[in-house]
Parts: sequence; structure tokens; C-alpha cells
Amino acid sequence: MKFGVLGNAKIARDQLIPAIQQAEYSLVHIGTRNTQILPDDAYEDRVKVGRYEDVLNNDEVEAVYIPLPNHLHAEWSIRALNAGKHVLCEKPMALSLSEIDAVEAAALANNRYFYEAFMVRSHPQWSWLKQLDIGAALHVSTTFSYPPRPDGNVRNYAFMGGGPVLDIACYTVLSGMMIFESEPRLLSCDMQMEPNLNVEKTMNALLDFGEGRRLSMQVSSAMALSQTVHLTSKKGWGRLDTPFNPEEVATASWGLGELGEGKKVVFEPCNQYALMLNDFVNSCQNNIKPEFTTSKRICSLLQQILAFRT
Repeated sequence: MKFGVLGNAKIARDQLIPAIQQAEYSLVHIGTRNTQILPDDAYEDRVKVGRYEDVLNNDEVEAVYIPLPNHLHAEWSIRALNAGKHVLCEKPMALSLSEIDAVEAAALANNRYFYEAFMVRSHPQWSWLKQLDIGAALHVSTTFSYPPRPDGNVRNYAFMGGGPVLDIACYTVLSGMMIFESEPRLLSCDMQMEPNLNVEKTMNALLDFGEGRRLSMQVSSAMALSQTVHLTSKKGWGRLDTPFNPEEVATASWGLGELGEGKKVVFEPCNQYALMLNDFVNSCQNNIKPEFTTSKRICSLLQQILAFRT
């Protein structure tokens, strides 16, 4: 499949474009606001560089990856779908349920596939955790944090969809949805705001997934880089050491009625972005109908949490 990319984002340069190459697909067109800021050797000569609109007007481009700032995701997803392109869009795919509805309508009207780029869904460590023989999962504890972003970073502005709730809480919510296979309900939330910005710096919440199953989560843009997922069941526990951004070799541990470090697990080397691309391309080529229920549930929950901003 031949890809175009809208935006010269770091995640595109560091993750998706290398994954496109590793999975043996083709990058044919990069769209950017200002072609003058790209170094001469930024991309191979065979890769065209132009404006966003140029990528959408390029008949050679079959699918578009969108890593733009959050507030632009829905708008450019709709434009790409209306241009006849399949769309792989960074999370969050939209900032409201009405935007998701508009993207869904465009995908269905143009018979094109859309996927919100939760690469974690393609990593085998999650299926391992779900299939772990320790009894039914009852509680999941999740953390995801990173240090403060520099002045001017898009994550610092609410109108651009900034703040750790929209940036990374989607992953912690998705963790519970994948493990419990149920819709979350917000039970409680505590939020600390950045003193000089209109976004939060830390958020803690407790979610209910029914039948006594709970998820506790903390996300922060004011702490050290850290991430964990720890599942507890009636009989034991399981833990993913780097659940959201693992290295090529991911590790985990688990225990059955025991404390301490538990039994260590080392997964086969893989690139979760390349695996996601394979899933995406397979869905495009097999005319799979896009699914928006998961995105809607996450968006609805995050909107409830954002109401705690003061």
C-alpha cells in the first residue's frame, strides 16, 4: 500500500515512517505547512513533499496517516476520506462525539477504512495478559506520565486538544476496555491544573466496568517518564512493564498467589507500529467496515473527566 503523511510530526519521523519501511509498504508523499523548514535530506528523493492538499490530490496515495495536532484530526480525516483515501489517524481521533459522527459518516459515504492509531492493540503482550491463567480479572492499575513539555508545545494548549487527559488517558482507559471487554463508567476523578496553563498536569480517576471490576488510573505531564499496567485477579496478578511504548523486546511478569518479582516473561521482538500497519492494510484491502464504538466510548469518558478542569 502507498502512504501519504500529513505533517512532519516527531511520531511520524520516529515511528510510523520507519514502520512503513519495515512492513515493506511505500511512503510516496509528505504534506507539511512549510516545505522550507525541512532539511534537504529529510526524506528520500522518491518521496514527494508538498502541502496537505497536495497529498490528498495525489492519485498515487492510497492511505493517509494523520499525526497533526489533536484539534485538526477530525477535520483532515474527513478531508482525506472525501478524497477517497483510507485513513490512519493518531489518537484522539476527535475532540467530541459530534466530530466522531462526522468522520464515521465520511468513511461510510466514501467506502473507505478509518482506524484510530492505538498501536498497543496490535502488540502480543496484551493478548498474553488477557489469556493469563490466573482467574478472572478484577482490578487494573494503570499509570502513564512524562515530564513537562517545553513552552509552545501543542500539549500545553487546551484549544489544541492538549493536556495529558486527551494525550495519554485514552491509553489507560483503553487498557480497561481491552481487559474487561466492557464499557467504562466514571466513579471519581481528581485533577490538578497547571498553574500557568489552562490544561491539567495530573489526573487520577476510578472507573467501573461492571460486576465488581475496577480500573484506577493516573496520567501526568508533570512527572518522570513512567508507565505500568498491573492486573489483579482472584488467584494472581500480571504486569506489563512498558505497556504503551515498549522497546522492540517487551517484558512482563506474573504471579499465582505469591508476592515479589514473580515469573518473568520476555516477548519475541516486534514493532507494534508495523503490526498495526499490517492490520490496517489488511482491513483496507478486505473492505472491512470501520468500527467507531470504542472511540466513542473513550471520547465520552474523557469528556466527563475534562469537566473537572477548573
